[in-house]
Amino acid sequence: MAVPKDSSVLITGASRGIGRSIALECARLLPNPLILLARDGAGLSETAQLCFEISGKRPQTECCDLTKADEVEALVQSGRLNQCGALINNAGYFLPKPVDECTIPDYVRQFEVNALSAIRLTQLMMQILEDKPESRIVFICSVTAQKGQARCGAYSVSKHALNGYIQSLREATFETSVGVTSVILGQTFSTSWDGLDVDPHRLADAADVGRVVATLCTLSSRTCVEEMVIRPQKGDL
Repeated sequence: MAVPKDSSVLITGASRGIGRSIALECARLLPNPLILLARDGAGLSETAQLCFEISGKRPQTECCDLTKADEVEALVQSGRLNQCGALINNAGYFLPKPVDECTIPDYVRQFEVNALSAIRLTQLMMQILEDKPESRIVFICSVTAQKGQARCGAYSVSKHALNGYIQSLREATFETSVGVTSVILGQTFSTSWDGLDVDPHRLADAADVGRVVATLCTLSSRTCVEEMVIRPQKGDL
């Protein structure tokens, strides 16, 4: 599903980490306008400036909390996202808490941020995307969606839920112009690792994730990559 050059690429969680890396690689590799979305306005401005330095084009920025339904609905209804032809659902956060220590509020918060926020935005954007001749939705998921991990119980549950939605949505969009892809990440270096004694070169490169996402936006309308796994060369820690 090649995204038309005049359609925008919307990237959530773009203020830092993997989302910023995706934005920078899209600015480098794609001709499309970019829309950067996150809660952190200062971080969004930094990412937008870095994208501008790469491409000479300044991205549109939208400060929005995806866990707040009224904010998301108001943004979509405003019409400012109407040119979107590719939705990159990246926003989320990792809770490194063992399953036997996770509280019910932990599970609720992880589900809200890692699953429900992407589901909400996708549902609200579907009509816009279906109206485009070709469009794409990319979800940044996790290997914990394939196999639960005891060291991050609530996170694993939230990513299992998200992956179930992705698979269902892919089946529902066979006869539409919308291609749906799940990019399943192993341990990838980002701001989630701040403060931890980890060699960045031992982890997957977030810039590589960005290059993969940009490439997905260039595929022909005959092809949909449904699922792909990106992990460190030496495996996860």
